[in-house]
Amino acid sequence: MTVHILGGGPTGMAIVHGLTLADRSDFVLIERGETLGGLAQSITWDGCGTHDLGPHKLFTLDDELMTRVENLLPHEEWLTRDKISRIYIKGHFLPYPPSPFSLAKVFGVGAFVGMTASYGIAKARGLFTADDARTFEDDLRARLGGPLYEVLFKPIAEKLWGDPLDLDVKLSRSRVQTPAALEIIARLLKLRKTSDFEALTFRYPRGGLQKLWDSIRSQAGAQSRFLLGHEVTAIETEARRVRTIRCLDRTSGETRSLNLGRDDFVASTVPISRLPTLLSAAISDRCRRQIQEMIVLNDLLLVFLKIDRPQLFPESWIFVPDPDIPFHRVSEQESFDPGMTGSGSIVCCEIMSHALRPLARQSDQEIIDAAKQGIAQMGYQGFEVEAERLIRLPKTYPVFRPGFEPALAEVLAELDQLENLRTLGRQGGFAYIGSLDAMDIGYGFARWYVDREAASWKAERDRTSHYPVLD
Repeated sequence: MTVHILGGGPTGMAIVHGLTLADRSDFVLIERGETLGGLAQSITWDGCGTHDLGPHKLFTLDDELMTRVENLLPHEEWLTRDKISRIYIKGHFLPYPPSPFSLAKVFGVGAFVGMTASYGIAKARGLFTADDARTFEDDLRARLGGPLYEVLFKPIAEKLWGDPLDLDVKLSRSRVQTPAALEIIARLLKLRKTSDFEALTFRYPRGGLQKLWDSIRSQAGAQSRFLLGHEVTAIETEARRVRTIRCLDRTSGETRSLNLGRDDFVASTVPISRLPTLLSAAISDRCRRQIQEMIVLNDLLLVFLKIDRPQLFPESWIFVPDPDIPFHRVSEQESFDPGMTGSGSIVCCEIMSHALRPLARQSDQEIIDAAKQGIAQMGYQGFEVEAERLIRLPKTYPVFRPGFEPALAEVLAELDQLENLRTLGRQGGFAYIGSLDAMDIGYGFARWYVDREAASWKAERDRTSHYPVLD
């Protein structure tokens, strides 16, 4: 009974670990890249140190999940970091979440009074009207009032995803959490140090996220199989079962065929948008159309700058809704583990490219120069850029269009009719989730697989259909 795991990102690696813990070591993992970890891998930058592929905080309200992940490494290999966030807009730095005083300072007393009044009216109206919001914009206007939405949330949505009127309400409700008024007041008065709204600290493995994936692979043992540098090119089926997986060895150029036995299984985390091509005739025309219409993925452009200062700013990251600056968030690897960046620091500027802002069409140097100019616009000076690099991650970030959930549910239900295949995870399930959420899905699959007769896959899908984001 071999489990074929397609993709070595956080979900795929959690499946490996879950099966290992259950004494089910008969699996093979197929990964297109030469490194495990997917979008959560660590990269060694020659002469500059090591950095992750963008910032990844490790935090969850699920204590059992956090304990399992922490047990991957010795206690001394974990760091606890304060999560400090700010917002940059119109030449000002605001706390996150923004305090009333900071909004008044940036936008003026008159505008602030208007925001406050509109927010109060929205809250009061919400007590007496039905919640029928369908889009990102409808939801946040109803929750926050028009003025606050227009200055803070509409600009960041247009940077990240596109037109807020063409975004599903699930995106706003999962990505934009708002604190209760009592929590805001208590934290402003220093009467409360905890939060139901955001993570105030997070955990981080010393040396980078790669340590987690290396530990999982080591625990899996010599009998496990990892086919790195292999790209799945076809999944052949017969009588509603996967019979053969074909993959391309990207080094030798040879095609490899893995024939599945009667009791073998496939856990796919490859992008769901690729399945119509991989599965060919096994997918109906209706399913193909739904995937084509529903699956929208934006390109992520990561600009990394090695600077000669040990730290550029004290925050874990800074959100930048300001439309004049190309990136939507900026962070430093130093804020996660200072030991990874040598004598200087590595700054990461995250830039999203989509139909409204097709920045991926620009050259590497144009994108890097725009990021450096944005850093300067924010007022950071007095440092030298020792090295620079751009990493392009095409079709990486999910965009939820209005009404996508029923279509997605229908697509997944059809794919689940293949008796020995499940598609899951951030890309395989088209979910906007973080690394630990993706791992939770992988561990959940492993539990279900081990005890399939007693567990319902539908219940497992439902369990992992929503993860709140505590930024």
